[in-house]
Amino acid sequence: MNTNTQDMLNILKKLQGVDKTTKVVAERAERDIDLNLAINQKVTEDSISVSKYRIDIVPRSFANKKKRFYDIYESNKLLHKDIALFETAMGVVKNLMLNKNKKVDDLIKLDLEYNNSLYEVYMYKSKAKNAINEDIMLAKMSQAQNKLYSAKQNILQKL
Repeated sequence: MNTNTQDMLNILKKLQGVDKTTKVVAERAERDIDLNLAINQKVTEDSISVSKYRIDIVPRSFANKKKRFYDIYESNKLLHKDIALFETAMGVVKNLMLNKNKKVDDLIKLDLEYNNSLYEVYMYKSKAKNAINEDIMLAKMSQAQNKLYSAKQNILQKL
């Protein structure tokens, strides 16, 4: 067998291996929702699409700052707006795909707690900078940071 023929044979063998691997991954994705999400994501600068769901990344004013929020759409119909954490948005989409509506509601509620705690942190930090009862504001900010951490941990546990 000449060199060109051998090279073509090697290329064909590699392509067959890739084809087998692709089939295995596709079969696993049917059973594993996380793998399915990873494979079927379409990412642009301002959105992530998975199946029939789209997460828009929307910068909005928040406590006199700009913060990214996430809006979830199903086939261009707004389902959830102003989600504070990307992790929450992805968890909501995953659970919508699995028809776990109770878990979706829990995640949305926990995200609202996170969002409120984040606002408190910004507010108390701003008041402390303006020297309005600085010690009290720093103590309240610390308490709000603890609530913020706790809310995020609760979200991550629900995922």
